[in-house]
Amino acid sequence: MSDQRPQQTTPTPFSPEDMARRRRRSIALALVLGGLVIFFFVVTLVKTGPAILNRPL
Repeated sequence: MSDQRPQQTTPTPFSPEDMARRRRRSIALALVLGGLVIFFFVVTLVKTGPAILNRPL
């Protein structure tokens, strides 16, 4: 067995194109997640129906 450690390389910095691509992907993911939240909220309201307004406080 050898006692050699693998050399650690420094990560290369992101290029401006990579950063722009990452930002667009993040915005798209945020919009999809926001859409799912709104979709589930609307489905929940539709499933409960108008009876949700006739509850005792």
